[in-house]
Amino acid sequence: MTWVVSQPKQLFVGRQQEMATLKSALVEAMSGQGRLVMLAGEPGIGKTRLAQELASNAQERGVRVLWGWCYEGEGAPPYWPWVDSIRNYVQSTKPSLLQTQLGSGAAPVAEMIPEILGILDGVEPAPSMEPDQGEVPAF
Repeated sequence: MTWVVSQPKQLFVGRQQEMATLKSALVEAMSGQGRLVMLAGEPGIGKTRLAQELASNAQERGVRVLWGWCYEGEGAPPYWPWVDSIRNYVQSTKPSLLQTQLGSGAAPVAEMIPEILGILDGVEPAPSMEPDQGEVPAF
């Protein structure tokens, strides 16, 4: 199964400054200089449309785009949008390619996506930790 963001059907108007910032971040990420960019604002102002436009631009440049959604109710597992989109990618990717892409990072990813343990050879589950061992100390 391949996850593709469909091409926007309407003309994209406005948001030139925001799109320039996002395209710059995309170019930097493609050259190994990734960073976090957050789209935030009131409902209905075009955050999703802006993200769709960037995703379309990224796909045109040969970038694989993963798309996730937040659960708006209570009780969603931690990092759910990331887990869901990465799980879908893992399930739709050839094991040999996945092994190459994850390399030595497969074990930490398998902590959140346990299906990796059954797909890739030689990936061992991470040792169990006490709950407070994984916490970052507060300053």
